[in-house]
Amino acid sequence: MRSVQLQVEDDNYESFLTVIKSLKEGMVKNFSVKESDAVNKDFEQTKVYFHKCLSDIENGNTQLLSQEQYTNQMNDFKENFKSKYANN
Repeated sequence: MRSVQLQVEDDNYESFLTVIKSLKEGMVKNFSVKESDAVNKDFEQTKVYFHKCLSDIENGNTQLLSQEQYTNQMNDFKENFKSKYANN
């Protein structure tokens, strides 16, 4: 078995996928798509951030608010903000 690595321009990507998907079943054993390095880096940073957030919630280091709690806190914040800066 051989492996092939290709780079496909964004504007040709959908056409390329159509061609690959139309191949006879079994011709392609393993098909994966790697995004550009910038996208991968951003994804990895975001993944690390959200894993830390989830860990903090699970460990009790941060509080996860219900929708109602969040709405109430944001409304209070907005009202306090308006009254604090109303004269500026």
